[in-house]
Amino acid sequence: MGRGNDHKSYGHAALMSTLVPFIVFGVFLLFIRACLVTLGYYKEPILTAFQKYGDEVGFSPLFESLAWGLVLAYLIFVLLVPSSFLVLIGVFSFVSFVMLYWRIKDSIMDHPRVFLRFPSWYREIVDHTTREERRKLSYMWLGLPLRTRLLYNADQAEFRKWVELVVLSVS
Repeated sequence: MGRGNDHKSYGHAALMSTLVPFIVFGVFLLFIRACLVTLGYYKEPILTAFQKYGDEVGFSPLFESLAWGLVLAYLIFVLLVPSSFLVLIGVFSFVSFVMLYWRIKDSIMDHPRVFLRFPSWYREIVDHTTREERRKLSYMWLGLPLRTRLLYNADQAEFRKWVELVVLSVS
């Protein structure tokens, strides 16, 4: 009777041991993506957010990269030191972080010097363009070929020139 139970627990442990590296790798990729957005080397999520109608929602990639970094650090720590107390602390921290995010997400646009500081090109666009110009920038970005978008992601000076040309052409 106990033998079947051992078999089930072994299967569960084997499944978890194969899933954990994929979960950690997925969180690592999301952390890298958030860092690239924060540093200004991946512009797609921010420019895509400009397309939405209605009130503009502030985008703070710094907050997102901090969140994914904390999740990654927590996962690595729990892997190194497995404990049910650490899992409880992680769940409590996650709930607290989500509540904090929902509390401040509406005030991101009210405090642009704090939350809209990174990436620098985003701050420049918000300061120098209207909402309609940002929407047009977003649609023009999606129309660019992939190689051109990769070039503008890597070269900030060329991206600024492209933004100026698009703003001049839509005015």
